[in-house]
Amino acid sequence: MQEELKWFASFPKELEEFRGKHIALIGKRVVASGDDAIEVLEKAKSEFPEGNPVLAYVPREETLILSGD
Repeated sequence: MQEELKWFASFPKELEEFRGKHIALIGKRVVASGDDAIEVLEKAKSEFPEGNPVLAYVPREETLILSGD
């Protein structure tokens, strides 16, 4: 999962087309996408039963996250 999260956090240009969608990642590859997170995860698991997909949401636009820490 660490590899997927690092890749996702770097927001490579490959993710632009998935703005506003849920995605399932295996390694540095989007293996499923859609509007419903559960459906995306189920599709990824059915198509890649040996994989361990990581689910993420690609925001529509750049998102600012503020922390009180």
